[in-house]
Amino acid sequence: MQKLLITALLFMLGLWVWNEFFRAIPHLQEKGVLKNFKVEPVKRISATYIVHDHRFVKPDRRVLHQASPVVGHFNDLAYLSNIDVLLLTQPLPAIQAKLEFDEAKRCYQLEGQTNKAERDFVNTHVQYFSLIAATEKIADQIRRLKSGQKITLTGDLVTVHSGTTGQEFRVGTGSEYRAHCQLLQVTHLQPH
Repeated sequence: MQKLLITALLFMLGLWVWNEFFRAIPHLQEKGVLKNFKVEPVKRISATYIVHDHRFVKPDRRVLHQASPVVGHFNDLAYLSNIDVLLLTQPLPAIQAKLEFDEAKRCYQLEGQTNKAERDFVNTHVQYFSLIAATEKIADQIRRLKSGQKITLTGDLVTVHSGTTGQEFRVGTGSEYRAHCQLLQVTHLQPH
């Protein structure tokens, strides 16, 4: 019985490691992704940022075998964009509040007390993107992002609709920082 328990624990550890470090990031060259999502550019951007933090996002459905882009029949933005990044245009000064991910809204929030100067800094220098990789190479670069790393992102702010129902997918809905939370199709990522 003890050997069975150890084997089960090692298997679960292996699944966790695979899920954490070898997670697939979808990209627009995948057939299933293009079949199920319509991505339209809105505005071109190119800027240099400091990665404050990043987070993988899972689909809302809680099932053992979630549908894949190849199979189809899925309707969750995480199948197109499953990594969100919190970026800064300048190093974050010492502030009492903490920048936190709000996974349900796919945006960020400030936890704790802030003064006007801190709120102004956040409104001016913090950006939250739900990233969409244009190619497999860019998906690999996105997977390797590290906190504190300086990067130049080039791409398009986009609107995303379901390829079958036409439903629009949005990020930041219901967040007070919604204006800073956007979908970005990355066409070039240059680490510094």
